[in-house]
This record gives sequence, C-alpha cells and structure tokens, in this order.
Amino acid sequence: MAKVKLQRSAIAPIDAPYDIVLTIKASDIKTAQRRKNDCCAAANALCRQEHFKQAKVFKTKTFVLQKDGTWLRFVTPHSLYTELMIFDRGGRMEEGDYILRAPKGSEKLGAHAKPRGKGGKTGKMPRQMHMVENVRADAPRGRGAYATMFG
Repeated sequence: MAKVKLQRSAIAPIDAPYDIVLTIKASDIKTAQRRKNDCCAAANALCRQEHFKQAKVFKTKTFVLQKDGTWLRFVTPHSLYTELMIFDRGGRMEEGDYILRAPKGSEKLGAHAKPRGKGGKTGKMPRQMHMVENVRADAPRGRGAYATMFG
C-alpha cells in the first residue's frame, strides 16, 4: 500500500506574517448568520476586503484561506470577539475597524512555554470559571484538530 504524503499547507495553517486592519460595514452585518464562524460579519468582511476564498472566525483565532490554498492564522482581538458574542446572542453588532494581529512569541504554532518548576501552592481555593453560553465554538485544539476542521 502506497503512502500518501500530504502537503503541510493543505491541512495545517501557518502563522500570518502580517497584521490586517479589518473594516466591518453594515452590508457585512446584514448578510451575517448567527453562531456560524464562516458566515459571520467578520468572515464576510475578510472575504470582501482582502479577497480571501474563505474565512473562519473563532473566539481567539481567525483562519483565512488564500487563493493558493494555504490557510493563514491570525489572533482575533478581544473587541471583535465581544461584538461577535453580542451578535451571536441576538444583539445588534456595530460597524468598526479591528486589527487582526499576526501571532507573536508564544502564540505561534509550535511554541511551548518554558518549564517553570513545581511552583508553590498559596492555599487559595481556585475560583469557579465563568462560561459564556450560546456563542460560537472554540477553535479546535490538539493533534489532528486541523485535519477535522479543514480536511
């Protein structure tokens, strides 16, 4: 049985080498669908403004498909995530400019945190984490996650 060698760019995204200033207009918001990461206002604006073939906007990361078939990975700004969360929950999204940053430092793919030792326990009880309901899903994580999303 012959092994099939997949190109890295066909499945796994690469970190974006540049930042994008994204301008969301009223027409992007009007054609957007709630809780769909590939049909939201930001995805519509990316395809309109930057001429990408497809865009997927998650809570913390944004993926865009270029014309040559490679996926680029950007960092979704917190201000855009807040607007998308409001829109996903039935609210009205506002027009505006948002900067999608290229991943830097430890945000890059393949970067690992430095080992810090055992660390001391302070005796404080861990706080219960607040989970926001009725919003889009997180970007997939772990080995083989990109194959399920882009394959």
